Amino acid sequence: MVSGIKGARALNKRSAQSIGFGVFSHYFNTLTTRMNRLGRRYTKPLRAVAAVMIVLILSGCSTTPSVPSVVNILPPNISDFAKPVVPPVRLSVRDQRTHNHVLRIEHHSDHAEFATTQVPLATLMSEVLLDFWPHAEDSAVPLTVYLEDALVRVIPTEGGYRAEHRVAMRVVARSGMQWIGRQYVTQAEGGPYRQPDFEQITDTFNRAVHTTLRDMMSDQVLQEWLQNHVQ
Repeated sequence: MVSGIKGARALNKRSAQSIGFGVFSHYFNTLTTRMNRLGRRYTKPLRAVAAVMIVLILSGCSTTPSVPSVVNILPPNISDFAKPVVPPVRLSVRDQRTHNHVLRIEHHSDHAEFATTQVPLATLMSEVLLDFWPHAEDSAVPLTVYLEDALVRVIPTEGGYRAEHRVAMRVVARSGMQWIGRQYVTQAEGGPYRQPDFEQITDTFNRAVHTTLRDMMSDQVLQEWLQNHVQ
């Protein structure tokens, strides 16, 4: 979800650009008048220089790319994974984050914009894991996946932006009085960007989500514990 500040900011930018264009037009006309006084010999080259200067200045006033309303997260490719040979578990995924957005664009201390996923991230993870992990609703062994963090922070820097990606999840399995806990964390950085590159940011975040899921699905310690403790 994108904050309402975005529309106001875009309107202000359009107004600023209109005012700026008027100022440059006035400057251009004044310069042309003065050049006419110098005679035709210097008018053409000076006109060309003035036109180039105005184009360059206006091109620097380009707006920041629009923040996407949603971040598209795709399921990972696990065709190269063999399904674990373990007894079925009662699998569930719980989102423990205090927010549902996955993208935070921090323009300055009191202005940020946000985007979430079209499908809840916990739902996507649950579908992937249920397709991979042996499970049964009546299993006496609960295996709970806790989504602890999944966020891209796009942070302003001197002259641009940089991106910080972090995905973290924790797994707890119980069998009788015994239990095992495992944690998987993926971190990545992107940039620096003159303006946020949302396509590249989305690709990097997808890879971070996929890496975290694949780490859990290929965890030999977890699989061996289940083989030894689940009947």
